[in-house]
Amino acid sequence: MYKFCFHNPYSTPETVSFYIHVGHIPNEHDLAKDEHLNPINVKIAELREALESVTAEQKYLKARDARHRHTNESTRKRVVFYTVGEYLLLAAVSSLQVLYIRRLFSKSVAYNRV
Repeated sequence: MYKFCFHNPYSTPETVSFYIHVGHIPNEHDLAKDEHLNPINVKIAELREALESVTAEQKYLKARDARHRHTNESTRKRVVFYTVGEYLLLAAVSSLQVLYIRRLFSKSVAYNRV
């Protein structure tokens, strides 16, 4: 029996993912004599171990893909927000510049500056 303890000192939720596999591929020295064991059983055990390894890798890659997708979505939202804000600020500054230049060249202000 195994116990795993995780502790999060911060109040923010965290996701922990892990995969545990207990076992090993027996090599030929650890097995019974050849006359007692069919070599096909050894190959079946090796294939089972390889299949479990591939399955674990797929699970890891799917979880990684989900994390990266979440990161990309949140980054995209921030970029769109800042871009819209930048365009609004640019329009406001351009409007203020136009008003300032019109006021600078208006007749009433121009006569007072001479």
